[in-house]
Amino acid sequence: MKAPLPALLILADSQDALTDLCGISLLERLRRIVRKLGFGEAMILSNSVESMATHACKSSWRRGEVALKFRERKTPEVTIGEILDCIGAMTLPLDGRVLIVSAGFYCDERLLCVLAEAQTESVLIDSDPPSLTKAFWENSDTHSFGQLSCVFLLSRGWLIGKDPAVSLRQEVASEAMSCRIVSVDAARQPGYIPSMRRNIRPVFFPAPSPEHRALAERLLRDATQKHVLDFPAIIHAPIENWLVLHLCRTSIAPNQVTFMAAMLGVGVTLLYAFGYLWAGVLLALVFGVWDGLDGKLARLKEQTTKLGKREHVLDYLIEMSWWTALAHRFQVSGQVRHAYVFLLAFLGADFLERVARWSAALRLGRKLDDASRFDRLMRYVAGRRNIYTWLFAFCLLIGMPARGFVLLCCWGIASSAVHIFRAIQVRENGSQ
Repeated sequence: MKAPLPALLILADSQDALTDLCGISLLERLRRIVRKLGFGEAMILSNSVESMATHACKSSWRRGEVALKFRERKTPEVTIGEILDCIGAMTLPLDGRVLIVSAGFYCDERLLCVLAEAQTESVLIDSDPPSLTKAFWENSDTHSFGQLSCVFLLSRGWLIGKDPAVSLRQEVASEAMSCRIVSVDAARQPGYIPSMRRNIRPVFFPAPSPEHRALAERLLRDATQKHVLDFPAIIHAPIENWLVLHLCRTSIAPNQVTFMAAMLGVGVTLLYAFGYLWAGVLLALVFGVWDGLDGKLARLKEQTTKLGKREHVLDYLIEMSWWTALAHRFQVSGQVRHAYVFLLAFLGADFLERVARWSAALRLGRKLDDASRFDRLMRYVAGRRNIYTWLFAFCLLIGMPARGFVLLCCWGIASSAVHIFRAIQVRENGSQ
C-alpha cells in the first residue's frame, strides 16, 4: 500500500513567489504541481500574507482542489520555531512528516515527487547544476550546500529536537553536510521520460531576475518539446513554440485549443469528402501545426489532465476520417478503381503496427521510435499524418491527387512493415 503523503508547508515570500514565468506565478505553478501529486491542502507561511492571499484568490485553474491556509512570518528568516508553530495547526500523517517547499523557486515535478515519497528526513540539492541554470543562482542568497534550500522533507520529531531560534535553512544545511539528513541530488535523478521520448534533466532554480526571465521561460518551453519527430514536425516546432509563448500569457486553456483542432480536423474531412482537395490540404497543413499546441501549452502551464492525455485517440479518429473521405471521393469519381481496397490494406497494416509497437514498448521500457539510431532515423520519414499530408499536397501540386492517395497508402503500408519487423526483432532478442 502506498504511504500517505506528508503535510505540505509552502514558504512564499514576496516578490519571488509571485515571479511570472510563462503566464503564471511560481506560487501558482507550485500549486498546480502539488495538486497533480495528490495534495489536497497546504499551509502558506509568508512575510506578506495579504499579497499572497489576494494572489491566491484570483481566478486560477482548478485552484479549489488545494485548500490553502495562511500564516504570517514574524522573523527575517524562517526559524525552526516558526515551522513548529505552523505544523501545530496542520493535520500531519502518523509519522509526522511535512514537506516544506519554497515557492520562490521553480522545481521540476519529478523532484517534488521524490521528496514527497521519502520516508526519512531529506533535502533536495543539485551537486552539478546545468550550465543554463547557473545564471539564475548568481544573485541568489542560497549559495549553500549543493545549491540547497528549495525542498525539505522533515518530521515533527526531528524539528522538536532542534533549537527553535535557529534558521531552518542553516540547520538543514549543517545536517546535510554532516550526512545526518539524506541528500536527494537532482543531478543523479533519472531524466528519461517515455511519453516525451527524450531525456530531460530535472532541475530547480530560484526566481530569475528580470534580465534572466526570458532564459528561464525558454528553458521551460524547450522542456515541453517531444523528441524523435517526423520531418514535417521538425519544421512545425519553431512555429508551435512561438505560438505557445504567446498563448501562455492569455486565458486560453489547452482543452480549448484541442477543441479548435478537432473542428479544423472535421473541416478537413468534409472538404476531402466533397472534393475540395486544395482547401482540404491547406487546412490539413494548418491542423498539423495547431495540433501540436495543446500538449505543449498544458505542459508549460502545468494544466495536464487525464482527459488531455487521451487526446491522441481523438487525433487518430480524425486522421483516419481524412483517408476514408479521400478513398470515398476517389472511388465514387472513378479516379482510383480500388480505393477502398487500398484504404482497408492501409488500416489493417496500421492496426498491426500499433499492436507490434505496444508489444515492443513493453519489452524495451520505451517507445520503438527511440529504441535505436535506425528507429530514430526511420521516424523522420515513416508514414504518419504529417508525412501523408505533405505527400498528398505534393501530388496535388503536380496535378496527380489520385496517385497521391495511392502513394500515401503504400507509404503507410511499407512503414508499418518495417516497424513490425523491428518490433519482432526487439521481442526476440531485445535488440536496440
